[in-house]
Amino acid sequence: MVLSLFSAGYAASVAAHDLKFKLLFATNGAGATDVWEVSCLSSSTLGDSARLVANIKDFSPDDSNFISLVIYKDGKAVTSTDLVGGNDAYSPLVSVNAGNGVYTMIANHTRVGNQVYFIEYHCENAAGDHTPTTVPTTPVQDQ
Repeated sequence: MVLSLFSAGYAASVAAHDLKFKLLFATNGAGATDVWEVSCLSSSTLGDSARLVANIKDFSPDDSNFISLVIYKDGKAVTSTDLVGGNDAYSPLVSVNAGNGVYTMIANHTRVGNQVYFIEYHCENAAGDHTPTTVPTTPVQDQ
């Protein structure tokens, strides 16, 4: 039983990737924007990636500075916004269906102020299985 519980916990921990405690800086104004790139790859056992799925959480408590995430690839884009800061809930999951390759994730906010955020993301194949996903170490743009 302990082995089963450990295995279930391990599966959950590798199911998604995350960027934690990232910051949009007040000094960059309301237009502060962070840009991240993630690659969705193919796997010999799972096949090609079909999409990137992600959401964002506003870690800054009780403010009206909404934070949004845009996913973009190959002329396709989608947005998700966390409307309540400081709670445990993430914004709704969104996805862009654009196959293998590099996806751009863009985090932005609506007002001037330091804004701490988390992003959860993963690549999936057409059946919804998690496919290989790169983990960025630095943002393309850090504002």
